[in-house]
Amino acid sequence: MASHVQHPNLPLPDYFSKFAGVYIRQTGQSTLSILADVITENVQTSAHPIGPDSVVHDTAAGPGVGAAAIVARLPKDQLPKEVLVSDNVAMMVSAARDSLTASPLPRVECKELDSQNLSSVPDNYFTHSIDNFSIFTFFRPVDAVRETYRTLQPGGLAVFTCWRRFAPMFIVHSAQKKLRPDLPLMPTPNPQFFEEGVLQKVVEEGGFEKGNISMVEKVLVVADDENIAGLVMLMSGPMMSKAREGYTTEEEAKWAESVKQSVNEEVKQFGGIRFEAYALLATK
Repeated sequence: MASHVQHPNLPLPDYFSKFAGVYIRQTGQSTLSILADVITENVQTSAHPIGPDSVVHDTAAGPGVGAAAIVARLPKDQLPKEVLVSDNVAMMVSAARDSLTASPLPRVECKELDSQNLSSVPDNYFTHSIDNFSIFTFFRPVDAVRETYRTLQPGGLAVFTCWRRFAPMFIVHSAQKKLRPDLPLMPTPNPQFFEEGVLQKVVEEGGFEKGNISMVEKVLVVADDENIAGLVMLMSGPMMSKAREGYTTEEEAKWAESVKQSVNEEVKQFGGIRFEAYALLATK
């Protein structure tokens, strides 16, 4: 049974850069809030909680969402002694660096790295590795898991999150059907990850043993105006431009209104914008 995430009363940290703040708002704080809940409810209650002796990798981190979730939920005296924040997009790494150098983390390094090939990172280095809503974006997700496994210490804990229901895609598809039902719906990357069991299968193929894996499901309903507005900005903007391929200029001009109508239908059905996620914890 899925556990419900309280949304969020996580204020955006004042150390966050402008870019990182926009990134978080355009997700409706969903990736931050769900991971923060996983840390509190699952990681910190496990046999391998994060603490002052921990060395954490926030991999495929965007602007450092995993590190921000740790700061949001752990007391200052329990923050890990070292955090590596990595992403393969230079702008994301720069945003993380701009944000996290002013955070209370004792030591944080931000590097441009490919999660599928961490050859510059030694074996058995991290106590914890966090892959937050990125596994489905990789061309070679099993390779990313193998690198997570290799770089974890024996007894180390890996956290993988991925979507079960990514609400913006449902809303975008609804908006597309209103305007151009004859055109193909916008595709999602690696949609098989929405299916139950796929994430665990990939994690097992990457080296983790079945008996050392646990899975939970999370539900987050975004109902406040500010975060809904951030999600509307995401769905109306350039990130979803592929949804408007083949549109006339006149049809493009109607896109924002179609998104708003579809958001209203989602809110009427669920009481907000409903995200569902898998969170998998695996011990090496």
